[in-house]
Amino acid sequence: MATNQERKAQQRQGILAAAIELFNTQGFKPTHVKTVAQAAGVSQVTLYKYFDSKLELGHQVVIEMINQGYASFQKLIDDDQVPFPDIVKAMMANKVKLSDKIHPDFYQFVIDEMSGKNGSNVVKEAYVAGEKKFWDAVVARGRAAGMINPNVSDEALLLYLEMYVSYFTTANIAPEKYQRLVDQLMHLFFYGFAGVPATVDHPQPTKEEKS
Repeated sequence: MATNQERKAQQRQGILAAAIELFNTQGFKPTHVKTVAQAAGVSQVTLYKYFDSKLELGHQVVIEMINQGYASFQKLIDDDQVPFPDIVKAMMANKVKLSDKIHPDFYQFVIDEMSGKNGSNVVKEAYVAGEKKFWDAVVARGRAAGMINPNVSDEALLLYLEMYVSYFTTANIAPEKYQRLVDQLMHLFFYGFAGVPATVDHPQPTKEEKS
């Protein structure tokens, strides 16, 4: 039988799971706390015992998504039976899948969270806390597979990563445009301008984006 502490932890996770689903499909602003509580099978009063406000719930949802992402790919990286090219492809495919799934309003909320625009740096701190360990492991696997230029230092690679993340947490990119280009951006991130040929068809810019 679960202890009271375990039941509380399960209840909190249930609320986070419901909020992740609703924010991704309906957006952050349009989703009411009451709707999240109903989806989680709890009352609003119970929800507020775990999260002081909707914004606090939003903070914790994004942190949970970051932690889940790190944990999921860490398992992949730690599996010596998975070739490094397959790891890269899986990371690229996951990023595209998430981009296709996420509601534009919630995408903007996540970007604002990463840049601290919502009044807190807890999300960025959570990302940074796992960043070095995760990317160190990715780089180590890449070097062991002979797929990373030995003339490029780990320091340079991590700086490149920081530049990439920093840009996307401050750039004013329309969610629709990012979602249309994410597969190309991921390809450039991992392979660069002169890397392996892309294997996907890329939609053309809309008339609005050209203007």
